Amino acid sequence: MNPLVRVLIAGAALAGVCMIGRVLLPAVRRNVTTAKSWTWTQGEVRAMNGAIEFEIGTEPDSYRAFASVGHTWGLSLFQKVPLYVDPADSSRVMPAGVLQMWLGPVEMAGLALLLMAISGMALLAGRQQGPDPTAAFWMFTRPPGALVSGVSLHAPTRQWKIAIGWSTLGIALIVGEVLGGGGNQPGGMFRIACGAAFTIALWLLSWHTKTMELSANAEGVRLTSVLGWREVEWKRICGVEDQHIFTTYYNGDMRMWELPFPGSTARVLAFTNEKGRPVLTFSPELEPKGGFKQLFDLCKQQTGATLQQRDVPLPF
Repeated sequence: MNPLVRVLIAGAALAGVCMIGRVLLPAVRRNVTTAKSWTWTQGEVRAMNGAIEFEIGTEPDSYRAFASVGHTWGLSLFQKVPLYVDPADSSRVMPAGVLQMWLGPVEMAGLALLLMAISGMALLAGRQQGPDPTAAFWMFTRPPGALVSGVSLHAPTRQWKIAIGWSTLGIALIVGEVLGGGGNQPGGMFRIACGAAFTIALWLLSWHTKTMELSANAEGVRLTSVLGWREVEWKRICGVEDQHIFTTYYNGDMRMWELPFPGSTARVLAFTNEKGRPVLTFSPELEPKGGFKQLFDLCKQQTGATLQQRDVPLPF
């Protein structure tokens, strides 16, 4: 993988960790301070519309207080629950249950650990891999460039632009959450993280598509992009297929496979091995269109294989 891509992924993940830390650390500090300095008591849940209403004490000295909570797990109407009461202001209360106090911080800590793991994997991806043209799997190292003196195909411009367009949905989710404010902090952080992950993933897909190149010569076929590369020698290729992939299910009453629903189909081109399994797949939308004829002629010259049509049902 391109070192710049690794650094960008790691940087985005670490930025997420810092953002979570700005919310997580004050929450933990507040919980610890409350447990040490506030008074523990019990109260009864009297209302759960918006802020939770608790009745504290016994008649005739009982009173009611409200507390804003991020979630209602561990709370139910008319249930006796533990509470912390501020000695300086008895109207300030906080649920003392484990779920109420620590579920949010634990969720945020788990998300921070996940982002740290992603950052570490991004920095280490491909560092121990060396070139191996016979392996036929994706190499997360800097691509060696296209094969020379052969055929070269690229993705059309519209494909990477479409990915950029869809990424605006993730940006909209982040902006909406930031401008909305309030609400459940762990839930808000999770939605922001999902929006950021969606946006970054589509940006990487767009960059991958924009830099993708399929090249072939007498040595083999190579697919390269900013995310890495894959190379397959001709001796590992036994066929080339135009695959029509679709989802379907078996109708027991009619004793037949149902036709695919509209939009549930895909078409890919694939070089296959002796077992008929794809060793390299690519889009039929690559350009220039005339390059496919040169590619398939080269495949026939090197392997004797010609383009075959194949339906690939995916039962569910």
